[in-house]
Amino acid sequence: MSSSYHGATLPEEILSLICQELGKDGEFGSLYRCALSSRSFADPALRTMYQLHQHSPVFEQRDEVDVRQRPMNYATKAAEQAQFYRKWTLLWRSIVLSSLDNGNTYKPYCRYIKTLDFRNLSAMLEDPKFTGNVRKAFFADGLQEFHFPKREYNRQGIDVVATVNAIGEAVTAKTTLLEEIDGHISPGFLPRWIARSPKLETMVLWKGDALANGAGATIAEHCEKFQNLTIHEWLSPDADEAFATFLDQLKPHTLSYFEMISYNNLGKRSFEALGRHKTLRQLDLGNLNQEAMQNLNALKDCTEIHTLKLDDNFGTVQLETLNNDVFLEVVEWLSSCTNLRDLSLKKFVDGPAILSRVLYSPKVKLTKLFLEGYTVRHTSAQLFHSSLAEQKALESVWLKGNGEDTTPDDLQIMVEGLCNLTNLKELVLKDVSDEFSEDHIVALALNLPLLEDFWTSGGEVSAQILPALANLKHLKNLTLYAMTQFTSDEILDFLTSLDPDTQKGFNLSLMAADPEYDLGETEQEIIREYIRTNLDGRFDFVLWREADPSDSEDD
Repeated sequence: MSSSYHGATLPEEILSLICQELGKDGEFGSLYRCALSSRSFADPALRTMYQLHQHSPVFEQRDEVDVRQRPMNYATKAAEQAQFYRKWTLLWRSIVLSSLDNGNTYKPYCRYIKTLDFRNLSAMLEDPKFTGNVRKAFFADGLQEFHFPKREYNRQGIDVVATVNAIGEAVTAKTTLLEEIDGHISPGFLPRWIARSPKLETMVLWKGDALANGAGATIAEHCEKFQNLTIHEWLSPDADEAFATFLDQLKPHTLSYFEMISYNNLGKRSFEALGRHKTLRQLDLGNLNQEAMQNLNALKDCTEIHTLKLDDNFGTVQLETLNNDVFLEVVEWLSSCTNLRDLSLKKFVDGPAILSRVLYSPKVKLTKLFLEGYTVRHTSAQLFHSSLAEQKALESVWLKGNGEDTTPDDLQIMVEGLCNLTNLKELVLKDVSDEFSEDHIVALALNLPLLEDFWTSGGEVSAQILPALANLKHLKNLTLYAMTQFTSDEILDFLTSLDPDTQKGFNLSLMAADPEYDLGETEQEIIREYIRTNLDGRFDFVLWREADPSDSEDD
């Protein structure tokens, strides 16, 4: 029996599913070829490409092919980079052109877009390659209205801010599926763009000033799904009042995620307004100024937090000593957060004192803890280290501080507290463990059988610690910033004891090796070849160097 193919086309639903799977796998090259293959494939392929365009190699300016594997001269490499950059400009040109009524593009690409990243557009416009014929081609044939020339340093360029504002004004009029807006947006534009984006969920803003002129009220009226906000900086004198106004304009229980990345003037009013959003699950407050730190208790209504990260900008505020009422209220607040799982305190003078109380709360069940900027030899640190044993569910602990002039008791209390955390998968000890002995490292290895990532500093350590480390059957990353005294044979013996299947991808980093145990280039290459071939991993080796008097503190 014979059969013949009559050119039947797969149903549109099937073609869409195929393109969606290719999109999930990041196969933009395959999607492009699908778009060229037939009219029936073009629509779902292009729709997927533009829906996910922000993840494409062209948008991110990353070459899918490792250029290091292709020998080429400088001229060839420069030509390839120029061509790759040109594709970036064509991507943005097609988006802008498709937003115009007379844009004359094959498909209305901007209607497929879910994320508008104006940070990326700004980076493209500010690139030194955006000049001459490239710039002329970008603004040609219909895009002249977006060209705002600007002369700087006797060089003709463009006004990036004005260009981005104009493009944003045009594109947002057509991006009805928009879920995310990112970038440096001038005050006054954002409320209009928000009103056009009923599906908006996320904003990532370079400056908080963009939220002025009723952005919160516009979200409340038009965007039922909005829940995520990230701001890079907000140093305006009225930042605290302005952000509180924005939060109060939102419907109660709107925000789920808020992150303040860099320098800001948020404070008491903002903290109180955040408390109106019981839906808030993740709160990251970076670079808090002194006034904000002295009003941390105003966050006390944020009780449903899952992830909390607080960062004292200068690391000098002493709440327990100088603002004890605030200190006690902060302890009470954190101790009442029954959903809190991930807690990070950075440059907190009172970090150990706060945690030594909070960790004893039966309501707190942490899985991740980060503390930076404390001194191990202080009494509050001993209390904190002892309290670690109360948090049996911890899977990740990251401690960084001053480990100088410690006593044996200081170190023993720290190790004993950590050894009780038998569910730990990640343990990072930076500087706080500078005076660790072999016994301390061995004790941790013997008592923490689930460790996958282990980073510690220390004093002189011999290969006597390696058998205990080899018994960590889940270990994938081992970094020793101690003065290691390992021979190449001892390192190879350790590596051969690892399981190539369960410990595939194992990385070993010896970052302060004793100069008397220096490894020659041949020995290092033998170890690297073994770990690469048998474990698909990496080996890093650095000799310890005593700081010279001329070295800076940063070194």
